[in-house]
Amino acid sequence: MTGISLYGVVADVFRERNNAGVVFLLKFEDVTGSINAKLHFSQSWSLGRVSVGHTVYISGLACSKNKQNHFELSWFEMEAGASFINLSCLPALLNSSCLHRLSCLSDLSSRSNSMHVCRVWLDQVDHCHVTTRFSHAPCGHFVKEMPNGAVECSFCRCNCDGEVVTRAFYLKLTLADENTKIFAWCTGQTATELLQISPDEFYELSEDEQVMYPSSLENERFIVALVNCKRQAAHGSCDSQTPEADAVSWEITRALKYD
Repeated sequence: MTGISLYGVVADVFRERNNAGVVFLLKFEDVTGSINAKLHFSQSWSLGRVSVGHTVYISGLACSKNKQNHFELSWFEMEAGASFINLSCLPALLNSSCLHRLSCLSDLSSRSNSMHVCRVWLDQVDHCHVTTRFSHAPCGHFVKEMPNGAVECSFCRCNCDGEVVTRAFYLKLTLADENTKIFAWCTGQTATELLQISPDEFYELSEDEQVMYPSSLENERFIVALVNCKRQAAHGSCDSQTPEADAVSWEITRALKYD
């Protein structure tokens, strides 16, 4: 069976090491259960940043039975009709009211929604944690230096010496509304939007200026998309290999300043 479309929340995503070609296993779930799909790429991951808790829509899936007579979903990047949309990271998500319904931060405990859009302000910026690290541009995940000196993507598991690597923020901060405060994290363009400075510009500041910079953002107001990045995964996914694996449960996937 081909041409299947599915919508769900990412429960785990990682590259299969023992597979010819570039193949990632994506586990996603909805209210009816969970299912795995194998994503096949011609050269490398090309879908931007996708992580645990993100809501995705996939079309062009094919369903077949494997040797164990179990159903298996597969998706091929170059197949006609194949598309992959990360709804949690859509640029239009926050400025198109037809795509979201506003929540309060107190609604985050609700299990009925996997993603929440909230109007908030930045609070307790003296406890804000901001650093810059290098990330792998095609997937948006951080890279790490291996014992042999090579640079490897924590998500793609590939050597990045010849790949595009860019400086990116890793940001943890407190969001507040009229009733509640939460601690959340973000990276990439979302962190740049919140900090209102590029990672390269921030890196060029003196150490004292970097420490003082967040204080200028106290009470700045934003509309943000939040997802729960602490879903239980059966496999040690990419999030266990990067700074996202700490005690912060909420990821800010999009942010837009408003007055």
